[in-house]
Amino acid sequence: MNINFAGLDIAGESNTGPVRHHNEDNFLIYAPPGGSAVLAAVADGIGGHSRGEVASYICCRELYNAASKLDSRKWDARFLRETLEYANERIFDFNLKGRRVKPMGCTIAAAIFTAAEVICAYAGDSRIYEFHRAPGHKPLRQLSVDHRPEGYDELQKTGRLLHTSLVSRSLGTAKFLNLDMQTVARMPDARYMLCSDGLYNRQPEQLFSGILGSDDFSARQAVNQLLRGALLAGEKDNITIICAASVPGGRKE
Repeated sequence: MNINFAGLDIAGESNTGPVRHHNEDNFLIYAPPGGSAVLAAVADGIGGHSRGEVASYICCRELYNAASKLDSRKWDARFLRETLEYANERIFDFNLKGRRVKPMGCTIAAAIFTAAEVICAYAGDSRIYEFHRAPGHKPLRQLSVDHRPEGYDELQKTGRLLHTSLVSRSLGTAKFLNLDMQTVARMPDARYMLCSDGLYNRQPEQLFSGILGSDDFSARQAVNQLLRGALLAGEKDNITIICAASVPGGRKE
């Protein structure tokens, strides 16, 4: 029995996809028994650079190592930022010693779920979504921001980009990490999703709303449905998804 008092039903999955020979994504879900929070993260190795899977693994490993040594009641925005900055240093030093022309790096979308709030951190194009029905608002909103090079949207429209996804921020490619963070109130009936770009490249957000908003789907079932949709849509990239929803009664058993 694993009782975590954050009251969260959470599940994750990563799939190599039908084209790639290996998976450069990694993800983390850490819900310590008896804890008051859950830590989740999706890291996506940068395409076209060497050993992206190593960078994403180091990122998730450092998050787990730090979280497992600290009481979950002390997980806060400062803890999340400092841990990701340390992971950035580890990857950057690895690149420096290896003298890599194309240094390995990864995106990050991480969240700490407590009973009252969601602490988010992100760099690159892995995303964090919230689904919550409220009068006068779209139920699905993207909490994170995609970090793209200047002029990216215009170039993408012309079809001149050789890669479908380019990022202006990442872990490991620079000595200092440029990280965005925000904290939002956790609504009792809200659902959350973290994902790599392989999920949303070929699928409309309306599809996410339909799945995340369905009371028929548990977190695990929602992940399965979203992954299936991406594969059927012909996605060629690695796909990683984490879904989280509140549990009636306030705890997960």
